[in-house]
Amino acid sequence: MPPSLRLPLILAAAFALSAPAHAEADSAALFQGRYADLRSAMQEKDAAKIAAVLAPDYRLTDIQGDEHDAAAMTERMGRMPQSAGRSVETKVLSAAITGDSAAVEQELSGAMTRAGPDGADHKMELLLRSADTWALRGGTWLLVRSVQKELTVKRDGEVFLHQQN
Repeated sequence: MPPSLRLPLILAAAFALSAPAHAEADSAALFQGRYADLRSAMQEKDAAKIAAVLAPDYRLTDIQGDEHDAAAMTERMGRMPQSAGRSVETKVLSAAITGDSAAVEQELSGAMTRAGPDGADHKMELLLRSADTWALRGGTWLLVRSVQKELTVKRDGEVFLHQQN
């Protein structure tokens, strides 16, 4: 093969090998934004904004294996107390799009300080991992299914509860 043809072929092969990694990074960024939209809507307790992210047929399977629909999850989130010292963060661990469907592994972490039964303030931390399914509907990615895989709750840095599926 002439040397003038080798370089373009090598470059084409290099781009082909890097494309899947680039596509996964783009997918992760896309879904990172969708989780931010959902978190913001939940914090605002805005049903219309929540419905813009959750599919009408959304189902959550919690760590105990119990199923909840979108209305139940929204109602449950609405009962959560607002706390100035509370932080919540969602991190997309992986995202793979296949046609109009996407499989996303995500991790939600949260922390807050709250008074315990002893009257003292305690630092509470939560780590929740889930496998989520998103679907492209009407040009918008909607969260269709969440299956919680691992839950860890810490109190003052010590594991208080850990469950894994």
